[in-house]
Amino acid sequence: MNETVMTLASQAAPEPVFTLLFVDDDVSILDSLNRLFRPFGYHILTAESAAQGFEIMANVAVDLVVCDMRMPEMNGAQFFEKAREKWPETVRILLTGYSEIGAAIDAINKGEIYRYISKPWEDDEIELVIKHALQQRVLARKKLRLEELSQRQHEELPQGNELRRVEIEQKLACLTPREREVLDILVAGKGNK
Repeated sequence: MNETVMTLASQAAPEPVFTLLFVDDDVSILDSLNRLFRPFGYHILTAESAAQGFEIMANVAVDLVVCDMRMPEMNGAQFFEKAREKWPETVRILLTGYSEIGAAIDAINKGEIYRYISKPWEDDEIELVIKHALQQRVLARKKLRLEELSQRQHEELPQGNELRRVEIEQKLACLTPREREVLDILVAGKGNK
């Protein structure tokens, strides 16, 4: 019996491998994030500019992107605004060493970021934020699949009911007159109770 339980446990769906994209013009920041998250088994991609980030996202399904606020060609809020339009399901986290309230508000409102993390970050904090963001993404996917399943089942229900009604009518058509009489008496008796 234990072997059966162990076999079933080993056949459980494997943990998904998430793809993370880090976008920052500072290579040392990209290297630090890469070193920090590689041991978790994530597929890590890095981009030194918004343009590189968009190119990667156009070719690879990215689950979560962390982008610096200050970059030469486009700031993080602008990057996330465009990324949200093309890849709305990708989780977006803004990373900045500057306390620019207006830019952060733009990132939140226009880019619909998941979180705002200040540099220098605490490793435990950023690890936890990304873990929670990915868990939330998994739950959102499950919710969507369940809603789709529920909708399909709801749409199939009338068809199933119609098939059952036809099946009952066919069985009733095969009854002898005496069986019909007994059935009518039984149905009438239930109606009186």
